Amino acid sequence: MACLPLSSKAAVTLGQTEDFSGIHGWDSGSPNPFPPQVVPDSGPLGAGDSALRITSNGGTGPGGRLIVFNETLWTGDYPAAGILAIAADLRNGGSTPLSIRLAVNGAGGWFVTSVAPVAAFSGWVNQVFDLRPSALTSAGGLDAAATLSAVSELRVLHSAAVDFRGARVSSSLLLDNLRAVPEPSGVLIVALAGFGCFFRKR
Repeated sequence: MACLPLSSKAAVTLGQTEDFSGIHGWDSGSPNPFPPQVVPDSGPLGAGDSALRITSNGGTGPGGRLIVFNETLWTGDYPAAGILAIAADLRNGGSTPLSIRLAVNGAGGWFVTSVAPVAAFSGWVNQVFDLRPSALTSAGGLDAAATLSAVSELRVLHSAAVDFRGARVSSSLLLDNLRAVPEPSGVLIVALAGFGCFFRKR
């Protein structure tokens, strides 16, 4: 399965991979003293492999929450595209263990995935987020299937509690190789991750 090129006008597709060769519409809101940044040579492959750095200071003002969102490239009808999970490579650069979730918003309201724990000062770890309706938890939403059929926003955030806004924490997270995959099977994800290593950043 090849890593597909991304277009700001195209709906999410099976096999789509975000390699953060650019910012590609990822944001954390405004004002924010710590906007997400593409960092060259910081991805799992090292030289030539960029990643997205998300930073927060844990304060009560802007920049206090560890969160990033996309309202363009990762929208659309996930079940119709055959997408039942999203895999990602994560690296915690802070001294606090992180509880990473994905959050999706759409016609049925906000829902979040289960927590993927990332230890303090971790190396790169691969996590898989189950996006089947039965695996999601309501964060104010009423119909997970309706949301997944018309996703308008995808978020990556830290929050041990069920919350689409993220929790306040002083930390830094590197994110890379966000992948839309057909099922949350560990065996399948390992195969896809291994295949993905053949692809370098453009």
